[in-house]
Order: sequence, then structure tokens, then C-alpha cells
Amino acid sequence: MQRVTVYIFVLLLLFPAVQAKIICIAGEEERGALNEPVEIDTSLARDYRTAFLLVYNQLDDLKDCDIKVKGKKLKTTMASRPTFFSFFRKKDKRKYVIVYNNDPQFEGVKPYDVPGPARIGLFAHELMHVRDYQSLKFGGLVKRGWQYMSKKGKTNLEHRIDSMTVAAGFGEDLFYWSYFVLFDSNASDEYKMFKREVYLTPKDILEMMDETGFAGHYHLDKN
Repeated sequence: MQRVTVYIFVLLLLFPAVQAKIICIAGEEERGALNEPVEIDTSLARDYRTAFLLVYNQLDDLKDCDIKVKGKKLKTTMASRPTFFSFFRKKDKRKYVIVYNNDPQFEGVKPYDVPGPARIGLFAHELMHVRDYQSLKFGGLVKRGWQYMSKKGKTNLEHRIDSMTVAAGFGEDLFYWSYFVLFDSNASDEYKMFKREVYLTPKDILEMMDETGFAGHYHLDKN
């Protein structure tokens, strides 16, 4: 009983339940592409909703997942998590939240500054978090929460998610995202250092893809 109490306390700290109801308002064309379980905050610009759906609609295993996309203040560009009560539900009953940073004072990479190919990589990475959560039972979800408590655990997890993103066919897009953050964005040096230390670098991604035709367009000394 004591162990269960500890688990619940950790979950409350790491995965706060999302209270707001999110409604997606879109044109008829977009409605046809939007799967019913997905709800997207109307503050997310139309072109970003389109990019998100482009990735989402390629992931058949997530089509029945209840996913909400909303904006709020964060310490990073985007984050994905199950809602609190989802830890105690069967996989087909879980709900997930993908949050994007809408803080104008954020010194990292603001979502609206991310160019087209890079945003595909960003969304693919976040949806891989959902795929990872969906593959886990209660104990596995708790373990993911513990991993976020340490830099080593977070690094191991984010490398895993980046690897899943490449394996899912979004390697080039992930490369563009990583390259943009480290070399083309206006993010603070502190934020870039965090990204370099915790996530795969552009060089790591190229080596994982092992496609010399693509890698040849870029300098591998930029990592």
C-alpha cells in the first residue's frame, strides 16, 4: 500500500491532469483529415495543425488514441504526457496531452518560429512519446516519470524517442529540427546546450540514418 502511495505522489508531480477542454475548429477539408480522437487548440495556427495531422495520419497505431493538443507556458518547445487517470486505465482508454509553448517570453525555440520541415520532425518526436507511453503498462509509465527526475534518465529517454522517430521514417525531419535548434534558431545558449546534451545531435541523427546522399549536403563536424 505504501508503494502505491509513493507511485501516486510521483505521478501527481510529474504528470498533472489537464483540466481544459480543447476544441478544434477547422475547415471542411481539414475535418476530413482529422481523426475524431484528436482535439487541437484553436490557438495553434492552421498551418501547424496541418503539419501535425500530416505526421499523425501516418501513424496507424495512434489512430484510436485520445490526444489533445493545447498551448501553455513550458520550459521547452513541446511536451507530451498521459493524463493522470490514464495511468490506471487500459491502453485503449488512455488520454494523452501534447502541449506547445505559448509563452512570448520563452528563451528557447518558440513553435511559431520553427520552419516547415523542422516542425514535422518536432511533431513526430512528440507523437513518438505517445507511441512509447501507449506501449507501456502502469509500472512502465511510472518508470518514465522517474526517468525525468534525473538528467541521465531524461537523456536516455529522449535518445530513445529520437531513435524511434528515425525508425518511424522521420529521420530527415528530425535532423532539420535538431539542426534548426542548434544552428539557426534564436534560442539562448543555455537552451541550446540543454538540447545538445539531452537529445540526439544532427550528427547523431545522420549517423543513425546512414544515408550518405542526404548527409552529404551537410557538414558532419556540426554536431
